[in-house]
Amino acid sequence: MTRERRARSWYLLIILAACALALAAPAAAQETAPRVVQPDETIEVGDEPIVLDLINLRDQETFNPVTELRKHRDDDPNQLVVGVIGVPNDNYFTIGTQALDGQYGRYYVYSEKDGLLREHSITFTPAPTATPTETATATAEETPTETAAATAATTVPTQAPFPGLIAVAAIGICGLLAAARKR
Repeated sequence: MTRERRARSWYLLIILAACALALAAPAAAQETAPRVVQPDETIEVGDEPIVLDLINLRDQETFNPVTELRKHRDDDPNQLVVGVIGVPNDNYFTIGTQALDGQYGRYYVYSEKDGLLREHSITFTPAPTATPTETATATAEETPTETAAATAATTVPTQAPFPGLIAVAAIGICGLLAAARKR
């Protein structure tokens, strides 16, 4: 009887571990694909770093890699360079607020072999911060059309739950079951 009980607990542990892996895989794969950037695109940069694919900003004749993004005074490529962001890999480039250091604006593409590409640029802007919205309540004096308009204008945007929470909970349950099995 003890041997059958051990076999059942091993099967249960294996099933729970498989479920934990199945739940953790989508959370781990979330937002891993680079965003393909087109010339003259505006990109919002927030607290979370984003991954960019800058291949479309290369010179289409030579196709040499992008090595830097340069910010010029007054957004004029003939003016002095006031900011440089190094690009080690132009098909998987990670950028965040720390890399910009508060210097938002237009950045021109630079390649070591092609020089400054004046026709290709990116504009970085700060991402809007989330602000709490007020919820309107309908009163008896409002007409149904006013109520529908008031509630539609004040809907609270939905936010994705913490993606790793399910995986952490599943792994915790597996740990508890493993500890209970040892007793």
